[in-house]
Amino acid sequence: MANQTKFGITGFLAIVFISIVLRPPVASIGPLLQEIQTSLGVSAELIGILAAAPVLCFGLGAFASPWLVSKVGVNHAMLYVMIFLGAASALRMIFGYPGLLVGTIGAGLSIAIANVLLPTVVRVQFPKHIALITGSYTTLLAVSASLAASVAVPSSNLLGGWSPALAIWILPTALAVLLWLPQIRSQETHVAQGAQAAAEEKAAVLRSPISWAIVGFFGIQSLGFYALLGWMPSALSAIGETPEAAGNYLGFASAVGIPTGLIISSLLGRFKSLAWWAAGTSISTLVGNILFTMVLQSGDTKWLIAACILIGLGMSATFPISLSLISTRASTQAQTTQLSAMSQGWGYLLAATGTFMVGFVANASGSWSLSFAIITVMTLIQTVIGFYVGKPGVIPAK
Repeated sequence: MANQTKFGITGFLAIVFISIVLRPPVASIGPLLQEIQTSLGVSAELIGILAAAPVLCFGLGAFASPWLVSKVGVNHAMLYVMIFLGAASALRMIFGYPGLLVGTIGAGLSIAIANVLLPTVVRVQFPKHIALITGSYTTLLAVSASLAASVAVPSSNLLGGWSPALAIWILPTALAVLLWLPQIRSQETHVAQGAQAAAEEKAAVLRSPISWAIVGFFGIQSLGFYALLGWMPSALSAIGETPEAAGNYLGFASAVGIPTGLIISSLLGRFKSLAWWAAGTSISTLVGNILFTMVLQSGDTKWLIAACILIGLGMSATFPISLSLISTRASTQAQTTQLSAMSQGWGYLLAATGTFMVGFVANASGSWSLSFAIITVMTLIQTVIGFYVGKPGVIPAK
């Protein structure tokens, strides 16, 4: 593995562009769901599958990351998944709904592996600045998600449909690949990790209650984020908002907490305990979800801006906190990869199940407010878990 000096500015820029392209393939889908359904003439159930598929793949793909890293190393693994992400994004443009679904699944699997790799890259290349670099790239994830949600409908109107609106994100993916290539040339020869050593590291992570608490915290905050990302436009359209306005509200909720999230991320490394940070930011999301559920129940949007602000502030902070916990609660680099895969694997599976259930419950009951009330209860559980896992402690070495 290259050291931090060799990594240099090109490597940092590569992380920047990788971060930029890890959310738009998902964030741009939500505002376009109604247009896609009308254009392709598919059922609400198939649209629900399309909305939940990327997050499901985030979970399933994460489990493949430790195996891939053990065989080819972190840098080569990142290169391969970026290339695959670009190809999958291109596939979404052809073959109608099947191509859209298969391409979305491929993009989700690629993003899943990259999600797991980033904490390991940060731990190795920036060991003295984990919280700051984590905060920087998670801020970019939030910025790109907000931008993708906000420009999806206008791009579709300008470019002549949902297909070219999704295609615009292929270019930054290609740039990420080009910027990452020097990391392959500078990487030291990778030595595959022995099966027994890998098994011991995995066992140490699996038996730790800290690991499972991180799974719960990461999973529930991801559930809330992707349920909002996938269904907020549809829920707001149901109470009379236009698709463009609904997309703008989603973009606002995604963007409003970005500066605060970056500031909080830069401060996390100064504290031994993150208990109150994890619980306090979760409470912000909790109150925002309560207000949003009230808006959906009453149809009165006077509290909608406040709900977006509180949800945005909370979610923009809980995500980098969860990643910082992954990077700092592991004892070794190998444990970091295992913990990242476990947390994001099971966490995103929980998020995918929840995202699908939000749509299912809303369709079955005719009430979006009921679906988001369930998310509110889950956020309360997240608050309690966050206070526990934020206390000082590390997973014991193998």
